Amino acid sequence: MRALATRLEAATGARFNSVLANLYRDGRDGMGWHSDDEPELGPRPVIASLSLGATRRFAFKARAGGARLVMPLPHGSLLLMGGDTQRLYRHALPKTARVVGPRINLTFRRVQARG
Repeated sequence: MRALATRLEAATGARFNSVLANLYRDGRDGMGWHSDDEPELGPRPVIASLSLGATRRFAFKARAGGARLVMPLPHGSLLLMGGDTQRLYRHALPKTARVVGPRINLTFRRVQARG
């Protein structure tokens, strides 16, 4: 995992000290609307999300309302969220009735010490 984080740091210019691993077994597994805005991530976190396995749709919507942006995340794709993304938008991995295989998502971030 450290070797992968080092490669992502070189590609993104960000620093990571934490990774979350999520397994989505099929289309019945998903993640609802949320923002990665926990205080320990800081005010403008950089999140690097690496997708492995089946292609799934990933969605963004502005907190202020408006249109949604939906994009496919195929095997090996890297989604980088930074700046004010977490403050201004929510994101989700919607469930689907389509037949899809398993997918692993690795989400790299920098967790700050709380004091």
